[in-house]
Amino acid sequence: MELSIPVNWQHDLLSGLNISNTAELYGKLKEDEVGGGRPAALLPYIRKNEAKKYISDVRRRGLKFNYLLNSLCLGNKEWTSNGQRNIRRLLDWLLECEVDAVTVSTPYLLQLIKKCYPYFEVQVSVIADVDSPRKAKFWEELGADQITLSLTTLNRNFELLRQIRTDVSCRLQIIGNSLCLHDYPFCTPHYIENSHSSQTGWKREGRGSYFYTLCGYFSMLENYRIISSGWIRPEDLYYYEELGINRIKLVERTMKTEFILRIAEAYTQRKYVGNLMDLIGWNINRMVVSPGILSTIRSKLRKFMGKIKLPVRLPGMHNEEDLSDYEIYLDNQKLEGFLKFFVEGRCKSYNCNQCAYCKEIATKTLYIPDTLREKIVTKHLRCLDDIIRGKPFHVKNYCRKTDY
Repeated sequence: MELSIPVNWQHDLLSGLNISNTAELYGKLKEDEVGGGRPAALLPYIRKNEAKKYISDVRRRGLKFNYLLNSLCLGNKEWTSNGQRNIRRLLDWLLECEVDAVTVSTPYLLQLIKKCYPYFEVQVSVIADVDSPRKAKFWEELGADQITLSLTTLNRNFELLRQIRTDVSCRLQIIGNSLCLHDYPFCTPHYIENSHSSQTGWKREGRGSYFYTLCGYFSMLENYRIISSGWIRPEDLYYYEELGINRIKLVERTMKTEFILRIAEAYTQRKYVGNLMDLIGWNINRMVVSPGILSTIRSKLRKFMGKIKLPVRLPGMHNEEDLSDYEIYLDNQKLEGFLKFFVEGRCKSYNCNQCAYCKEIATKTLYIPDTLREKIVTKHLRCLDDIIRGKPFHVKNYCRKTDY
């Protein structure tokens, strides 16, 4: 089973990467005409000519490069003459860069690229939410070379994975190290928000983060939700290999090189000793941004969330200096054998309230100090309330009294 590795546009990533099991590297510009699955504010900046050289360096090392065009919404620009010209200019530039593959989330882009740019391999993004054999078949019939299956519903559903593998012949990929919540219902609007916030020319103020805050709140509301998320231990990759899954995609392209290399090496060696949150957590200190930008982000977040050292989004996102006091620890060794419950089809994934398995596992393997969890929940609720009322957007009289 091969790996798909994120790029942060740092050259020390290429020099330090173990490529023995790497199929491709993937990434995109901070913003472009199409947009993608991450907001521009979180992505590292690189000029187009520098990106072109970087992609050439990747290919010289015998690896393929996959450029993400995985926006879920183009704001109907694709149905205008100007939008069409800009999309074609971007695709022409990718052709000049000798990109090997592109990843899309809309059928129109897939068909456009297959028809007009047959050089590219076209892959379907996890954002397309392919979670059934029938959906996978539709995409394959349009010409998809690879499909990344739904993270929030399929990673632990081995029966459905088996059925999809039987029904389609294209490559199948799953994401290995994400904390996205099981059956999370708000992924689509979140991806639409991110799509627009990474598109060239989209007006944005950069204030508020409703969906990230909402996700963080739900993640910590009940501890078992961390366990029931779709992450995969490096030691458990062979279960998916036996099913016929071809690739594992790793995240996150917002991270510094040292963290990407740690994650890639763990999944290459199929072994990790210690805190699994090192592989599946996200931390503002891991982001590839300049010190000045990082300082600005921190100051805004402290002002918005309150003056307290807390994770900003998901569990595991604490600052490095807080680890001794507020360690969120998921013991990877104690998770040995954890996945068999799902492999054997004993998970009632349609109703977690009727199944106590993940709750039992959480009590044995997951440590979150109660004081930390309570503070995170409280701060996220306060942050959500401010966003809903319009406070970060300087809306006056945002809490009006109404007589009924």
